[in-house]
Amino acid sequence: MRRNQAVLWRNSWVLCALVVVFCFSAQAAEWKLVAEWPAGRGEGPSGWINQLVFHPSRPNVFYAATEGAGVLVSEDGGSTWTPRNEGLTGAEEGTVSGYHVRCLAIDPAKSGVMYAGMAAFGVFKTTDDGANWSMMSEMLGDTFTKVMAIHPAKSDTLYLGTDGGGMYRRSSGSAEWEEIVEGMKNTYVKALVMDPKNPDVIYVGTDGGISKTTNGGDSWVNLNSGPRYVLSLAIDPENTKVLYAGTDGGGLFKTEDGGDNWVSVGGDIWMTKGIEDEFALPGEEAKLTPMVSSLVVNPVNTAIVYAGNPSGVFRSADSGQNWVQVSAGLTSTEVKSLAVTSTEPVTVYAGTADGKLFAYTED
Repeated sequence: MRRNQAVLWRNSWVLCALVVVFCFSAQAAEWKLVAEWPAGRGEGPSGWINQLVFHPSRPNVFYAATEGAGVLVSEDGGSTWTPRNEGLTGAEEGTVSGYHVRCLAIDPAKSGVMYAGMAAFGVFKTTDDGANWSMMSEMLGDTFTKVMAIHPAKSDTLYLGTDGGGMYRRSSGSAEWEEIVEGMKNTYVKALVMDPKNPDVIYVGTDGGISKTTNGGDSWVNLNSGPRYVLSLAIDPENTKVLYAGTDGGGLFKTEDGGDNWVSVGGDIWMTKGIEDEFALPGEEAKLTPMVSSLVVNPVNTAIVYAGNPSGVFRSADSGQNWVQVSAGLTSTEVKSLAVTSTEPVTVYAGTADGKLFAYTED
């Protein structure tokens, strides 16, 4: 009897040790600094990454839409970068000088074709992989572009979300931008995701909440049960009824039925410095608010979700039910953007406010 008890205790300790080792291994991954760009104006790159996109067939080629440095291109997995801004319109006054590119979209069917949305100068197009750009949005005026997406099966159809002007669509064979805001109650668009299984289904996050179209933008419905002041959206590529919405002031929300119903997830873990406190005077006490400004879903294991805010990056391994902060190696925590690769080993990239790019590879 005593021998059996001893064996049982020994096996229990071995099991506990294995659990400890497993948990340690699961959290062993840490962030690595990939690139760092000097602040200020001049010949070198500067500014944070608003969006990072990957070449559809060349995995080591990255494109970055930056705040001040324009479009940056890396052909070695992010180690070195080259600005490609010939033809873009740059701001020339004071602290806002430079090329302020808010979003990028790569044509999946035509090699070298890419679109760039700028802060106050509209949309530009390149047909030579960024070597030269030309404006294609004269009719939109000084539009503050925010997000873009290309229809994967009709790559001449481009969707543009603007900060104050709502949604626009440019269709195949047309040189004009069509305003598509029927049904939208708020035109300050901050985020956009397209259903990868049905690209006519699009969700946009605005200051007033989330709007959804099921007919490619011809009309929209407002998801009144959803969150407000939406900054970021992410969709599960396998179960496209599952979406996540990051907000300014409400934290993170999740839906499992295509937006009909939303629940708050994560609780107080999202408490951080608010956007308005980025401009606080020295000595002023920062006000904390629940905020999630960037989101990505692991495309290989969609139960893994990453969320970023001014306090760092957070990871969930159970579809958003529980979250832990993953900050080992992340020496700059004010995260401006997240991007994730689509092949194994899955790597998450984080762009920070001080012009750094970090990488985190799943074990």
